[in-house]
Amino acid sequence: MEFGKYNLDKKLVDVLKKHGYLNMTPVQSAILPKALKGESLIVKAKTGSGKTHSYLIPILNKLEKVNELQALILAPTRELARQIYEFAKQINDDYKQVDILLLAGGLQTSRHKERLATKPALLIATPGRLKALLINEDITSFKSIHTVVLDEGDMLLDSGFYGVISETLTALDNPIVQLFSATIPQKLANLVTFKTGVKNVIDIDRADKTSDNVTHFLIDVHHQNRFEVVEKFIHHFHPYLLLVFCSTNKEVLALYEYLSERGHKIGLLTGELESRKRKAMFRRVRNNEFRVVVASDIAARGIDIEDVSDVLSVSFPFDLEFYFHRAGRTGRLDNKGNAYSMYDHDDLETVEKLEKLGVNFTRLLYKGGNFTPEAQRVSRKKVLTPEERALDVKIKTAVAQTKTKRVRPGYKKKVRTAVEKVKKEHRRKLIKKAIREQKAERAKKEKGGSHG
Repeated sequence: MEFGKYNLDKKLVDVLKKHGYLNMTPVQSAILPKALKGESLIVKAKTGSGKTHSYLIPILNKLEKVNELQALILAPTRELARQIYEFAKQINDDYKQVDILLLAGGLQTSRHKERLATKPALLIATPGRLKALLINEDITSFKSIHTVVLDEGDMLLDSGFYGVISETLTALDNPIVQLFSATIPQKLANLVTFKTGVKNVIDIDRADKTSDNVTHFLIDVHHQNRFEVVEKFIHHFHPYLLLVFCSTNKEVLALYEYLSERGHKIGLLTGELESRKRKAMFRRVRNNEFRVVVASDIAARGIDIEDVSDVLSVSFPFDLEFYFHRAGRTGRLDNKGNAYSMYDHDDLETVEKLEKLGVNFTRLLYKGGNFTPEAQRVSRKKVLTPEERALDVKIKTAVAQTKTKRVRPGYKKKVRTAVEKVKKEHRRKLIKKAIREQKAERAKKEKGGSHG
C-alpha cells in the first residue's frame, strides 16, 4: 500500500516519494494508521522490517514549528541514534525543517547544553546522555513532550537503562508511548502498560525469523582454517557487499589483519573503535568503499547498511538471538540476500537449535577450495547432554514408582502426571541455571568487553 492512502500531509507524501519511499512494508502498514491516531503501541518487529519509518513518519507529520520539545526517541546505542537522526533529517530538510537534536555519546556535552536551550522539536537520544543532560538538570523541559518512542527495547533493557526510561515516563503527563523490539521484554512492556494502559502486542510475523528474502546456508568446513575459508568465499562468490561476523573483538581484528595482509581492502566495525573512527568507518561503508566488512555483533543490531548482499558468520554468536540480527542485515525490504554460517561437528547442537527456531538451511561442503551442495544431510545419533540423561533417568524412575501388579483404572493418567511433574521440576532447574549463566556472562562482558 502507498503512503498517500493514509491521512498524511500531502507535502510529506511528496517528500517520501522524492526519497524513494513509495510502498509501505508490512510493519508500516500495521503501525501507521494507529500511530497517526496517537495510539500507544507495543510492537514486536524483526530487524529489517522498516519499523524506523513507521514511527518517524507520524512524528514528523505531527511536529509543529513551536519553541518546545514535542517528541523523544530513545535508542540503545549511539550508532542507532545517529542512524535515526539521519533518517529524520533526510525527510525533515525537505519538509517542515523543524529543529531536531541528536543527544549521543561522542559529542561535546557543552554543545548539547547550548542546543537544548533552543528547545528543539524532536529529541533523538541514548538514555545515558539523556540522563546526564536532562533528567539531572531540568526535568521540567520534558513536560511538553507528547510522544516517546523506545526503539530496540530489549537492548535498552539489557544495557541497564530501565531506570532512566522509568524516570522519563514518570516525568510526563499522559504521553503516547511506542515500544519497538525484536523480542518484547516483559519488564519494559509492564512499564508501558502501567503508564498508557496499552496491553496488546502487535506481532509483525515471528520475531525469531529473518526476512523471507534471506536464504540460509551452512558451510561444512571440517575443522579447516576458517580465515582461509573466508578468503576462498570472497573469490568464489564475488559478493557485492559482504558482512563477515565473528563472535569476539579479538577474532574480528585477527581476521581483518589476515585479509588485509593478503591484499583485500577491508572495512572494520567493532565495539573497540573510538566514536570518531566508528562514524568515519560507517560513512566509508555507506560510500561503497569496501566490498567486504568484518564486524562484531554490535553492527548486527539496528545499524542500517544498505545493499548488503551476503552475510557470513565465521563462528556462531554466543547468544543465538544474534544469529537472526546478523542475518537481518541482508534481504532488507524488497531485496534478496544470503546468510552463510561456517560449521563443523562441534556446532551441530547449535545448528539443531536454530532449525527448531524455524531456520531452513541449505548445506554446502567446503573442500579443496570449492563450495559444493551436500548430496544429503548426514544423520547422526542423538547425543544426550548430561541434563537430558539425568532427566531420562528421573522419568524412568517416576514411571517405575507408579507401576503395580494389576493395571488399575486411571493408571495411564497417573503415569502422565508423574512424568509431567518430573519435567516441570527439570525445566525449573534449567531456567535457574540459564539465568545464572546469563548473569555470569553479563558480568564477564562488563569486566572485559571481550566481544562487541
